[in-house]
Amino acid sequence: MPDEGKLELSGAQAMAMQLAMEHFLPWNVRPPTGANRSDICIHQRQSWDVEMAPGKEGTTLVYFSLAPGACYRWDPPLDMEATYEVDVRNGRLMEKDPMQPSPALPKEGRLRLEGNVAAAIQLALEDFLPGDAKPPEGTRPEEACLYRPDSYAVTAAPGPAGVVQVRFTVDEAACPTNALWGSSGALASMDRTVHAVDIRTMRILAVGNHAHLRPAAHSPAEEKPRSE
Repeated sequence: MPDEGKLELSGAQAMAMQLAMEHFLPWNVRPPTGANRSDICIHQRQSWDVEMAPGKEGTTLVYFSLAPGACYRWDPPLDMEATYEVDVRNGRLMEKDPMQPSPALPKEGRLRLEGNVAAAIQLALEDFLPGDAKPPEGTRPEEACLYRPDSYAVTAAPGPAGVVQVRFTVDEAACPTNALWGSSGALASMDRTVHAVDIRTMRILAVGNHAHLRPAAHSPAEEKPRSE
């Protein structure tokens, strides 16, 4: 993954963006029949830049604004923005409707993502770990964190023309994989996973090193002394 243009965000930030966007512009929302170009454009996630910053008491503020020059030939309508407050720990929005009035995001800890990159991350995350994913039956309590989106650090970087690469890596602070070694031999770690997303058509072109459950390597059994 190239260093130029690379962006890194925590799993909590990625999950906050995903939760907020699902209320702001769900995947299944389509422009009405006969919509003009501007209406079609504003119904595309890649048209919206995203900014995030820490909120109060551990929440995350997520701000959506129309990307400069997107959708409208001249200035867009004044209400083309929204801010949500997300409680990532409990996987919910503090309020389903955007905050009114929309607060100014603090500068400290602030992160900005262009619409194309933000949309690519959201699409890859939904493929990697869908929002309705549940731990399989029999999953040990210490393994449950692997099925939470906020357990994965995210790195995004431009690839070939029109492609954004998105990588997910277990965040040891959120989900310590050394705790997953156990007698059950269930899961040692998750492989790094890289998605190649075509931002022009908003589809996933390829997935490399796809994450999968794999048996942990057992330590060699101790050799028992031979009886004379």
